[in-house]
Amino acid sequence: MKWPTYLGMAGLVLLAACHSQPKDRSSTLEEKKREVEKLRQELLKLQSRIAELEEAIRREDTTYGSGKAVSVSYVVLEPKPFSAYLQFQGSVDNRQVVTLTAKAPATISRIYVQEGQRVAAGQLLLEQEGEVLRKNLQEVRTRLELARTLYEKQKKLYEEGIGSEVQYLTAKNNKEALEATVATLEEQLRNLQIRAPFAGQIDAVLVRVGELLSPGVPAIRLVSAGQWEVKVEVPEGYVQLARPGGKVEIFVPDLNLTFPSRIAAVGESISSLSRTFTVVVRDIPAAYVRQLRPGMVAYVRLPERDLTRALVVPAEALQAQDEANYVYLYKGGVARRQRVQVLALRGGEAAVEGLQPGDTVITVGAALLSEGQRVALTTLE
Repeated sequence: MKWPTYLGMAGLVLLAACHSQPKDRSSTLEEKKREVEKLRQELLKLQSRIAELEEAIRREDTTYGSGKAVSVSYVVLEPKPFSAYLQFQGSVDNRQVVTLTAKAPATISRIYVQEGQRVAAGQLLLEQEGEVLRKNLQEVRTRLELARTLYEKQKKLYEEGIGSEVQYLTAKNNKEALEATVATLEEQLRNLQIRAPFAGQIDAVLVRVGELLSPGVPAIRLVSAGQWEVKVEVPEGYVQLARPGGKVEIFVPDLNLTFPSRIAAVGESISSLSRTFTVVVRDIPAAYVRQLRPGMVAYVRLPERDLTRALVVPAEALQAQDEANYVYLYKGGVARRQRVQVLALRGGEAAVEGLQPGDTVITVGAALLSEGQRVALTTLE
């Protein structure tokens, strides 16, 4: 098999890769990532098959691959930090997000706030109709004034030994009963008001004036500027990777935010249904807090391996054959195959052993090479 046939084989590889590209440009980020991983696996299989065929060809044709030099791209290795991580989907939450509701059924008479408004703790947000209670309260207060006057007079007479004990106790009991009635009516009126339990921002007003509001029906959602957190459920197989204080990376795709953080708490129990445990992250930069919204999707990346000085190659430079990994190095104008051990993977990169700082690793074009083949280095525009 000569050089033209070899180019034809490379063309088939490229054609297969082109046909495998996703056609739906509106696919989500995660779908694109899965598609990339799928294509990489297909490429590795094709590369392995090419290597097998080339070896068989060279046994029958010793001149194979000694023709024109192949143009390839390259990278010169330098040690650098490298972290591989596991990614799990969680959500953003605020520990002080409450949906306020009524304590008693009544028609809404006034709404004092609107969405986006900041309020202080104890501020009146909504009031329900309570005119009947107010009239009853006014009537009882009038009776209470008379009862207090009579009580003071009976008390004075009783202390002077003029009035009877029964008259004194009757006046006292009447006064105290009316005081209790006033307190009850005042509490009932307070129950017709919704006040802010803490300072924050009105996230949503869910009702309108004139509606009948009953206990349990959401009326106003209040969000505090307090403690935000990211919660994620992690499979129990990774329990050794999650420790309080451990480093993590948070990615919020809706805001395109990525920032380092630390684990605040790790759940002690494993869910019997999902076989997961809860990891909570609360260390969020203040500059990002105002952009967050409860319920946002957030990805928590747990470090699986952290290398301070690693030799990192693009994944496209890796070749696989017989369950072994290798790369092609540029040496004296030819490609030399070098076996490597993959230490960790992250996205489109791999940290490897078996190479030295300063090695020139062939990247683009590596799939088309064979041992000892002439190559010409080039760079991508």
